[in-house]
Amino acid sequence: METKDTLSSCSNSEEQQMQQIQDKAKKSCMVSFRQLHSHLKLLSNNDLNGTRTESGFKRAFATLFGQDVETFIGTMFLNVDQLEKQLDKEEFQEIGSMASFKVLETQFQMFIKSRIYLDDEFVVMTRNYFLQYTQLAILEFRDTLIQHMESVKKLIDERAKNKQEKQWDSIERARYQAKQIRQQHTEQPEFNNEGEVDQNAKQCHDTCPLPAKITDTPQTTEHVI
Repeated sequence: METKDTLSSCSNSEEQQMQQIQDKAKKSCMVSFRQLHSHLKLLSNNDLNGTRTESGFKRAFATLFGQDVETFIGTMFLNVDQLEKQLDKEEFQEIGSMASFKVLETQFQMFIKSRIYLDDEFVVMTRNYFLQYTQLAILEFRDTLIQHMESVKKLIDERAKNKQEKQWDSIERARYQAKQIRQQHTEQPEFNNEGEVDQNAKQCHDTCPLPAKITDTPQTTEHVI
């Protein structure tokens, strides 16, 4: 019973440690996600609705993202909400989380790969309107976006690794406990007639001589004449 209780106590302690690691990883992941979400909100500045800056930003946005801003932003927030639901689940789901992340990442590929380096008049206007609307230069916004994306992806991978380690630890603990229980059963103490542990049982087994071998052949005695 003592061995069983000890195993149970160790198992609970290890499970608590693994759960703490998973909780910490989830917290870090959600922090990175909220930073990404906050960064993306810069593309939707309601304070500038109806202004000349908004009008210029819409033209700049279509050039950079290859899509009108209303359609892109609407889809973006749907993808962000889906990713948040996956990351905030009580039981982490690696496949669902990574799939949702990939959808959001793919949406920004054209912008991430765009190169706005030329200094003609149109490009200068695109840069200026983007800066006025988001308060960030195009390259700064893109580089920060990439950093947030990489951070979220890294933490999704970390949570997947922690979950796999927890599963393997559970399997190993179960195997170890089964082994200990089998050993305990094979080492049960012997009891006397009163139900008490016979302390001399093992000693007797080790020191008492074996009984003489009995044979059916009678011994004969020779008489010397």
